[in-house]
Amino acid sequence: MAIIKVSTSIFSLIKTVNRAVQKTANGDEIVVAAGTYKESLTFHDNRTIAAKNAGTVFIEGTVIIAKSAIVTFENITIQPAAQIFIEGHLILKNCVIQGGLSNVLLSLNGGIAHCEKTQFTDASDVAVAMIHESEAYFEDCCFENNEKVHLLVEKSIIHLKNCTLTKANQAIWVKSNAKAYLNNVEIHHHKGTQLIVQDHSLLEANECNIKYGEGNGIYASEHSKIHLSKTAIQHHTLPQLWLQKSALEMNGCQIQNGNESGIMLRDFSEAIISDTVLSSHKIANVQLTLESLLNMTKSEVYSCQGVGIQLKDKSIANFIDTVFAQNVLSQLFITENSICTLKNAVIKDGKQIGVFTEKGASCSIVSSKITGHNNAALTVIDAELFLLDTTVHQNSGNGILAVNDAKTSVENCRFHNNDLAHIAGKNNSAVEICHSEFIGGKSIVVMDHCQLEVNDSIIKGGTGVQIEVVGNTNATIKKSQISGGQANGIIAMKDTTLHIIESHIFSHKMPQVIVNDSSIIVKNSELLHGGRNGLIIENNAEAFIQDSFISDHAYTQIWIDSDSSVELVTTQLTEGHESDIYVQNNSVLHASSCIIQNDKFNGNIQAVNFSKIHLTETMIENSFGSKFYSENNSQITFNLDEIS
Repeated sequence: MAIIKVSTSIFSLIKTVNRAVQKTANGDEIVVAAGTYKESLTFHDNRTIAAKNAGTVFIEGTVIIAKSAIVTFENITIQPAAQIFIEGHLILKNCVIQGGLSNVLLSLNGGIAHCEKTQFTDASDVAVAMIHESEAYFEDCCFENNEKVHLLVEKSIIHLKNCTLTKANQAIWVKSNAKAYLNNVEIHHHKGTQLIVQDHSLLEANECNIKYGEGNGIYASEHSKIHLSKTAIQHHTLPQLWLQKSALEMNGCQIQNGNESGIMLRDFSEAIISDTVLSSHKIANVQLTLESLLNMTKSEVYSCQGVGIQLKDKSIANFIDTVFAQNVLSQLFITENSICTLKNAVIKDGKQIGVFTEKGASCSIVSSKITGHNNAALTVIDAELFLLDTTVHQNSGNGILAVNDAKTSVENCRFHNNDLAHIAGKNNSAVEICHSEFIGGKSIVVMDHCQLEVNDSIIKGGTGVQIEVVGNTNATIKKSQISGGQANGIIAMKDTTLHIIESHIFSHKMPQVIVNDSSIIVKNSELLHGGRNGLIIENNAEAFIQDSFISDHAYTQIWIDSDSSVELVTTQLTEGHESDIYVQNNSVLHASSCIIQNDKFNGNIQAVNFSKIHLTETMIENSFGSKFYSENNSQITFNLDEIS
């Protein structure tokens, strides 16, 4: 291989690079002395153009590399009068490609470029344009102050490693089945969206920093794919990642400090996110809309001034081992027929609501913890909520607030230390509870045409009424334990229907069950150790009590008042501290096949003020005094043979 020297000196035989190209053969090296060379170069075969030191040789003109040529520039500054046109193979080492006269610095048309330690600057439009299955490799390169876009890649492949791109309108625009691979790349301070990926194209970024853009960090559309690993995207004016009809895979990334949202998924977009931190955005850390999909694992979503994550318009999201924390509005907002599932999630310390589900949406939460919210932990409005193996505690509002045709199912969950009712249901909502535990507070309140079912559950230690059922509501409590409350165990009022089956209600300081202007059926149940009454049936209320045991209440065990009626069948009342049954004010009791025993109070069966008691096949015992007391047009009827 020959080495030819070029110099502008009067003593040099070869004074131009073009002359040297003509004089040398395929593969020869041309060493250029310091100076400025205003000329155009065309290469049809292989050459190396080199300067001894960078910044000493300037070539001003056009450069054309034909398909058959491999051309290397080393330590050269090129100021192209027109775009450097590459159909062959260009290698740049420690060069500067500087615009001014040309709107495009490098143009690859099916060509290949390998660039190391090279700077591309001051193009009036584009630094590098690639079309027709071109391929380019950039390592330790810098792109700066190119007016429109540094890299425009169409139907081509680009690789960047250890590069910096700054100060243009866009950094990289990849379209029409193009591919971009970035490794340890710094992208910052662009006037528009920093990375655009369109039309079935691919962007892969590893250990990159994309920050301080005035548009989006990344915008992807038309069935494109974005793969991000250990990459940080920060400080963008518009949503940091915006995807339409595209797919995102993200692992070990940080999406933080955006002026709008962190990630926007629209129009059937899909995202798989793992080991990622999403935080500190003004609108939402993540938004899904128009039937988009998200699967997130082992990630953190926190400190948004708006919503942690928002799903709308039939979108679907799954969260596993994910933490939601300290978001100002709802930590998770699900609306417009969207579907969301969470498993092993922690939702904590929200400034308002933990999970807000509305407008036909559905949310399922499994093996999770929801705690520390300034409002309700979970709110469901005209939507569905399924809760399994989950703890809801230490929230300043309700554990669950279900409103307006909401459906809530709770299984094997634990509620405690919520400042308002653990579960509140209103306006035609349905609440199903199974194998769950409620501790402290006012446990369950349902009202206004609601449905409540409680099965195999424990409700204890309430500071208020443990279960309150109000206003044309139907409630069933089966195989459950309600105990240890500071107030009442159950209150049913305003035309409500209550069923208590195979349950235990005991140790409340106030009357254990109050039924006001409502109806109750009690079967195979126990009411024990009450600080006051066992049951109060009042104000046109109705009760049917069968196969039950009522014992050890400080006040009258069954108090019936104000035009109410009770039917007592095969039930035992014992160890009452006052009367067992007190009926007054036009009320009625029918008892059959019962046992009523008292050894502490005179007159364990009492009727006053136009009331009636009828006893059939019932055993009455009172070792303290008389069994019956009636006054003021009241009556107690029985068969003497049946009363011992």
